[in-house]
Amino acid sequence: MSKAKVTTTEADPSFSDWLKGRIRFGLADDCVILFVPSHARDKTRLKDQAEWASQALDLMGKLYGGATGFSELCGIWRDDENGGQLLTDAPIMIQSLARREDVEDQAKIGELANFLKRMGKKTNQGAVAVVFNNAIHFISKYD
Repeated sequence: MSKAKVTTTEADPSFSDWLKGRIRFGLADDCVILFVPSHARDKTRLKDQAEWASQALDLMGKLYGGATGFSELCGIWRDDENGGQLLTDAPIMIQSLARREDVEDQAKIGELANFLKRMGKKTNQGAVAVVFNNAIHFISKYD
């Protein structure tokens, strides 16, 4: 299995450039997954996780034609910027099976990235994750 490589002059490739290099070509549809965290970086429980999940479902439905939310998950994240502290989480996973043209649409990429950045900033995350097919991308710069 070969891995696509994105060449860019920037240290941190744009979300769009990263995505173009990661999509597995030849498939008719793509899988897009994002995670809504349950806790902030300081380990406090988010009071608005359900609202973020609802917004994510609405957005993924709008962008990709539908979405499914999966709750009752457990996870852990190593916060390397805080001495490798392990942070437990009970995320809600939102998944869409999307047409390739929707996944590659620049306006839709921008809308998804803006949502993820807003969620990451408002919920005080070290990073938020989005998965396209079998490749994960972490967004940690929210400006």
